[in-house]
Amino acid sequence: MEERQHLIEVMSKSKEALEQQDASKLKELSDQTLHSASVYQHTDYVLVAVITYALSKILERKEKMPITNWQNFVKGISSLFNLAINALQKNNQKLFVITLEKTKQYLQNSSEIMKPIIQEVLRKASINKASKIYEHGISLEKTTKILGVTPWELTEYIGEKEVSHTNLNKTIDIRERIKMTMEFFK
Repeated sequence: MEERQHLIEVMSKSKEALEQQDASKLKELSDQTLHSASVYQHTDYVLVAVITYALSKILERKEKMPITNWQNFVKGISSLFNLAINALQKNNQKLFVITLEKTKQYLQNSSEIMKPIIQEVLRKASINKASKIYEHGISLEKTTKILGVTPWELTEYIGEKEVSHTNLNKTIDIRERIKMTMEFFK
């Protein structure tokens, strides 16, 4: 499938998932887009992945976020997604990128109270997506440039993620330790 068509499909499904308040679907779509971004190393695709992932995080925390009018927020994002989709359909890459940037700004400026929260969500989304790109074999330097994160942020995140996936930080039950000791002296 042509990548432009794939992005149109992802953005359409992302819009639907946002309207249906399906955070897990948004994460899944973000990961799909990120795979394409890794293969083609295209920064515009990465921005779609970051925005989609940030929206999933906003949805997960919706009850704690002081968005005064959720319906208007969703309508605003949906409208911007429609503009981006139309730009892709007309093969207007410049307008597509401008619309993505406007979407990111809309997220950040949706509420003065929420601005720092949204900025933090977008930052963490960028770091998360950078780690996924890095997992696809893209160099650390190139990954940090694509997503605008520092090498320190990325390596710190990757390190935390690696430690949490190992059993090195878990203690062994006392019975299991005694059993291991007994087997050692046999």
